[in-house]
Amino acid sequence: MRIEILILVSSWIICIFLLLRYVPVDKKRYAHITFLFSSTIAWIYEYLQVILGLVEFPFREFEVASKMSFSLHYFVYPTFCVFFILFYPLEKGKLRIIVHFLLNSIAISTYTLLIEKYSSLIDYLKWNWFSSVLSNLILIYVIKKFVFWFKKGLV
Repeated sequence: MRIEILILVSSWIICIFLLLRYVPVDKKRYAHITFLFSSTIAWIYEYLQVILGLVEFPFREFEVASKMSFSLHYFVYPTFCVFFILFYPLEKGKLRIIVHFLLNSIAISTYTLLIEKYSSLIDYLKWNWFSSVLSNLILIYVIKKFVFWFKKGLV
């Protein structure tokens, strides 16, 4: 079995397990909104990266349909974002919120960097770990703003 297939299958299994096991029943609607919005943002973000020639995805699930990775941006990234929102430190100090943003952004970027180093799922052409951390900080901030705005209507 190719390493890429092994990474994708194990990522799907881990994400499904985490979502089913650790998302509380009373927060499922909240998690759905986060998942759907973050997959939309991830699609736009990755589409721009591919169009601008910053990254490429040599191994893709749907080679003919798209030049982007389906699993990484429609399932893995939204799962990261669901847990970012679920564990967001409400009513904590600003330092705790900054650390929460940084840790999540670094975790997402490190996961992507490891995949880039050890498989052909992603190739950084004009991209690096630091620019990934910065862009993920912006993306999860936008996701947080949208989800918290949307949450006002769910109460």
